[in-house]
Amino acid sequence: MTLDFWFDFSSPYAYLASTQIDGIAARTGATLRWRPMLLGAVFKEVGQVSVPMAAASPAKQLYYVQDMARWATWWGVPYRFPSAFPIRSILPLRTFLAYEALGLGDPLPFARAVYHAAWAEDRDITDPDVLRACGAPEAALAAAPEMKQALIDATSAAVAAGVFGAPTCIVDGTWLFWGQDRLDMVEKCLNGWVPPA
Repeated sequence: MTLDFWFDFSSPYAYLASTQIDGIAARTGATLRWRPMLLGAVFKEVGQVSVPMAAASPAKQLYYVQDMARWATWWGVPYRFPSAFPIRSILPLRTFLAYEALGLGDPLPFARAVYHAAWAEDRDITDPDVLRACGAPEAALAAAPEMKQALIDATSAAVAAGVFGAPTCIVDGTWLFWGQDRLDMVEKCLNGWVPPA
């Protein structure tokens, strides 16, 4: 079984899911693939407002804030809403893609560190020095500008797969689950449950 985890560092709910997704793959034996995308471009492609939280009613905005903190507490993970939001994630996403393009090894420790920096420590992940502290090799940072088309292609692949938000999990290229609150369903699907079409 395969598990595609579509993410953008700018999404708080994708951060929360990122703290659980590796465990789900380990428990089920699934082949996990972290799939980066530029969420703002996905929103534009599917006709969504660029910052859905900002477009919500005041009551719903308050609920979002409470909900994120509740999920972090539920899972026992660190969380702090960043002082600058929305987060510009182009540089860390391109740096992530440069790992594979240049054969620099596993980008997942870097991705986890970036998420922690942004959503637990309120650090500026547009700053190359912060990305260096997250483990980014100089070669990946230097190549990041050249990854523009790779990020465009990755985002197009997300839209083609039916992705419309983050996080999105796709099991075996067939079953799509959106949101960190669907991870129980993701795990059940990986264990053999066939969701209704």
